[in-house]
Amino acid sequence: MKPLLENISDELVEKLHSFGHRSSYGEDQEVFARGDKADFLPIVLSGAVKMIRNPEVGKEVIIGIFRSGEMFAVPPVFDGAPYPSTAIAVEKTELLQISRDDFLDILRDSPEFAFQVIGWTCEMLREKTSMIRTLATASPEHRVGRVLIKLTEEEASLPFRIPVRRQDIAEMASLTTETTIRVIRRFADQEMVRIEHGKIFIDSLEPLQRFLRD
Repeated sequence: MKPLLENISDELVEKLHSFGHRSSYGEDQEVFARGDKADFLPIVLSGAVKMIRNPEVGKEVIIGIFRSGEMFAVPPVFDGAPYPSTAIAVEKTELLQISRDDFLDILRDSPEFAFQVIGWTCEMLREKTSMIRTLATASPEHRVGRVLIKLTEEEASLPFRIPVRRQDIAEMASLTTETTIRVIRRFADQEMVRIEHGKIFIDSLEPLQRFLRD
């Protein structure tokens, strides 16, 4: 998703900060739970947050990962339904939280903000459609490759450290953790990714993109 705070006017940034309040979360700390009242819009100031669902005990499905400048959980805050997923900080994270009432007021008063929210919704729908198509037809290598690109492609600078665990990548790709580990090792052997101290780094997206095009 395009970082909201990097794609709006200084005036709107200032307005959002004036209405919101900052909250800090440690790694693996819950921001909100599925079923909670959607009473604030979260915007990531630093760190990263993952949205998850638990369809069964011991299983976690990642809906999305959001990083610096990005807003998330827009639909429930807009329509007042409960949060449909649980949000957990992937690492030390700071959020700007805007109450639902203030969110709706800004939406009414600011055409710029309204267009950003509409654009966010359209982009999310395209991403979900593309991911469903990938999961239905692609090989494990293509699934993992697309997840890595999704996690990296909006970064302004490289190299980039993938902020989630291999288990998280597996869940996003609908694969087992063991299969995902094997794929990532093959990617490292082919210099499409770099593994350093157990962490996955992307030095350039071009090798992965070329692999997915072939």
